[in-house]
Order: sequence, then C-alpha cells, then structure tokens
Amino acid sequence: MLFVILVVFSFSEVCKATSVSIEELLNKAESGDPNSQLVLAQKYFDGRRGIPQDYNEAAKWFRKAAEQGLADAQNNLGKMYYNGHGVPQDYNEAVNWFTKAAIQDYAKAQNNLGLMYYKGEGVPQDYKEAIKWFIKAAAQGFVKAQFILGLMYSEGIRVPQNYNEAAKWFTKAATQGYAKAQFSLGVMYDLGQGVPQNYNEAAKWYTKAAAQGHTDAQFNLGVTYSKGEGVPQNYTVAAKWFTKAAAQGVVEAQFILGLMYSEGEGVLKDYVESYKWFLLAEMNGDRDAKKFKESLRDKMTSNQTEEAQQRVNMLKKVKGFLAERKVEKDSEEDKQIVQNIVKGSPAISATGFLITSDGFILTACHAVEEATRIEVLYNQKQYAAKVIRKDTLTDVAVLKIEDNNLPFLPIVSSSTVKIGDAVFTIGYPRITLQGSEPKFTEGSISSLSGLANDSKCFQISIPIQPGNSGGPLVNEKGEVIGIIVSSLNDVAILLITGSVPQNVNYALKSSFVLSFMESMPDLSKKIIIPNSVKDRTAAIEKTGKSIVVILGYE
Repeated sequence: MLFVILVVFSFSEVCKATSVSIEELLNKAESGDPNSQLVLAQKYFDGRRGIPQDYNEAAKWFRKAAEQGLADAQNNLGKMYYNGHGVPQDYNEAVNWFTKAAIQDYAKAQNNLGLMYYKGEGVPQDYKEAIKWFIKAAAQGFVKAQFILGLMYSEGIRVPQNYNEAAKWFTKAATQGYAKAQFSLGVMYDLGQGVPQNYNEAAKWYTKAAAQGHTDAQFNLGVTYSKGEGVPQNYTVAAKWFTKAAAQGVVEAQFILGLMYSEGEGVLKDYVESYKWFLLAEMNGDRDAKKFKESLRDKMTSNQTEEAQQRVNMLKKVKGFLAERKVEKDSEEDKQIVQNIVKGSPAISATGFLITSDGFILTACHAVEEATRIEVLYNQKQYAAKVIRKDTLTDVAVLKIEDNNLPFLPIVSSSTVKIGDAVFTIGYPRITLQGSEPKFTEGSISSLSGLANDSKCFQISIPIQPGNSGGPLVNEKGEVIGIIVSSLNDVAILLITGSVPQNVNYALKSSFVLSFMESMPDLSKKIIIPNSVKDRTAAIEKTGKSIVVILGYE
C-alpha cells in the first residue's frame, strides 16, 4: 500500500493575505516575494479561495518559495515529490527537500525525513537516522513524532523495548490531546508498564481518548466501569461506552451488550435487543455469540426474534456495525504514519506445533484465517508457511514449511482423558510484550465440555493469553490431547456472575483434530505415534523443541 503524505500547510501567512486580491497576490509572487509564493501555491493545491485546483501550478510556486529557503515550501515540495502531485514521483527529490527544511529545524519535515529513513525510500534504510529525526521533531512538540517514538519503544520496533521511554513520549503526545497516545498511555497505567500501575490514571486517559471517538478506549472504558477499577463500578456507564464501541464495529462490545441486555445489567432487560447484539457479534465473527444467541432463542417468541432480525437489517445500512472497524477521528496523514511505522510487523502472532518431521504444523484456524501471508519462526530460522487446509468449524489449520528431520509431537485420541488430569502447554503469548522465549504453563482438565456444554472442547485451568492460541495441550506422557483455542471473556462473566473468572480457558479435543486430518490421507499416513517419554521433564523438553511461532500478515 502506497504511503500518502497529505499536504498540511502552515497558514500563518494566509491570514495576512485574506484582504489581498488574487491579482495582487499573483503580482507579489511574480515579483519574488516568497511568502506570497507560498500562499499562492497553497491556494492552487487546495483549489479554493478563487483559484481552481492545479497541482502543476502549486508545485511551481512551492519550488520558487523553496528555492528562496522557505522551510514551509521546502517541506511541501518534498510532499509533492513523494506523492507525485504536479511533478513526477521521486523519493530522492522528496528526501532532498525534506532535508533542506529539516536542517532548518522544521518539525514536520524532520518527521517526514525520519519516515523516509525508516522505510528506506530515497535513502538507504537507516533506523538510527530515522530515530534521530523523529526525536528532533518530537523535541519541538510535534505530536505525531512523539507518538511514533512511543509506539516504537513500547513494541520494541527497531529499538530495544523500553517502557519508560514509551511512557515518556506517549505522555508528551497525550497531553497535547492526541487520542491514540492517550489510549496507549491509559494502557501503560493499566498494566504498570513504564509507569506505576494506577487505575485512576488509566481511566482518566481512556476517558480523554474515548471522548474523541477512539474505539479501543471506549471499549476499555466500558471494562473499567464494569470492574470498578479507577472509577466507581457503574454498569449503566459501562453500557454507554460499550454501545459507542459496538456501533463502530468492536465485536467484543457487541457480545457484552448482548449479555447486558439478557441479564438487565446496566440496561433494561430486553431479549430482543440482546438477540440483536448477539446476532451482530456473530456476523462479525464472534464464536461464542452464536451459542448465547441460540440459548436466548428458547426464551423468545417468533415475533421477538423477527423484530431482532429487523433491527439488525436496519443496522446493516449504518456504517460501522458490520463493516471493518472505523479508524479513530484522525487525519489521513495520522492513519498512514501509524500504518507505515508498523508496516512489515505481523498483524497477529500465535503458536503452532510440528506434527511431522518434514514440516507439517497444526495451529488454530482463527489465528491465521485472515492472514494473506504467514511466516513461521522456529529454532532461530524464519520460514515462509503455506496453508494446506483450514476448517473454521473445528478451528484447526494445517500449515507446511520446507525442512526435514524436525522434531514433532505425537497426537493421541482424547477419549480417555478424565477430569483432573494434569496438562500443560508451551507457547508464545504476547511476544511484543513478553519476548520471544517460549512460556510454560500448567494446570488440569476442569471439564470434559467447553462453553455452553460444547462437546468438542475441554475446559482447562491453564493460564493462557493472546498468542497461546494454536499451541498444544499436552499430557504428562508428552502426547497432544488438544489445541489451545480460546479463553473466557472476563468482562462477560463478570456481568453474569458478579465475579471475575480465574483461568477458565478452552482447548479443542484431539479426537476432533484427528477426524479433521483423516480428510488428508497423505498427511494421515505420516502421523506416527512414537513411544511415550519417560517422565514429565522429558515431556516438557520434547514439547519445547516442537513448538513454533506463527506470524500472520494482513
């Protein structure tokens, strides 16, 4: 996707020119006055204020002002070259003009030059040079550069992960009213990353970002009021913020609203409205919503379900409810800056495990179903991965990498598993936050059925986090008896029971995985059940050698 830098002008001189006619402005520009040339270029670019839009004329007048050393004009001419507006697209020329403005301490140009070095456009890719220019722009209070630095340090993007530095830059941008930074700072206070954990501060920053329409902040604020963390517990206020997020396509908020209306928590009890939100959440891909919706149907009349469907049909016409989530109310330039800073970073990360010596891998389907490109990290090597088959109903995907003589895990039937059996998993949760070392967690089989008595799943007490999906559920013999697929929504259960659940998670039973694999005879023939390991220590060691990181790119 081509990164587009929209021209954002300084109108300090425009105000002075408001009483000047176009003819007078043109005369001054032609006589060599750089400020008049800049204003005239801006008018041609905008296509307003009495002059038709003409990028060629805009570029001509920007150049005249730029050649006289006007930083505004140099920066804007660089943008014209970057986007190919009025001039041939030329990244080298863009860098040339950005540099001229940047060395005059023009913050916007410093930020743009940083982006050019970051992406290697018009110059050799140089992250140190990029950060140098971002810091120069940020030090002058340029909010986008401050946010970019915060993002880079918080995620460890091309710099060592440093929460203190991230919090510093997010704070600078947040205090200037930048919603994305306000949300990010709220998260840091929520988790105690780079700042002391402080739910009051988290709620404050979530509120500021949510008021500007930031969808994730709206959702987090709903969670905050549901739990009473940093604010008095108030389900009515929580419902308000969940509704705002749900209207912008946040599926988790839609699901929670379904629960709130079914229980009358924070809203009037209304099965029709509950069914509507569950149906919307289901249409947006929430796997649990369908089960709750079907359970609710038994309590409703046919007229009520028809009314709920009509409400959904009306909302289909409203942008946001079923479309891809709206981006917060930032300018197009803001959106593109953030997108390009994380360009090349995976949209998702998950866990998988080898099941054959020649590179077949199992993982959860939901972890890869929307990815257009998948890579696997294993034993300090990076592989391009091919999706061999995936099944959304069982939530299983089979991937393939090209290699041989790889260690792999045996898969056995889960029919003999009993409640209380000891199990463990090894995976890669939140690799951007917790690092790339595999994490071991253990627990037991809590139930032989999953959410809403789903016979395909085990309920397990193993703590899991985002990134664990697709990992193996292993018994003490080192045999795979399931695949980690989901965790219970803490906020949802809080609304139903009044308490937060502890370690309620689910794994797809291996018997269903084996049935799925029977549809691939060539693979089924390769599945070997080697001898069980001697003890638990050996089982853990073997599992650790057979898991992989799944990276999905949109």
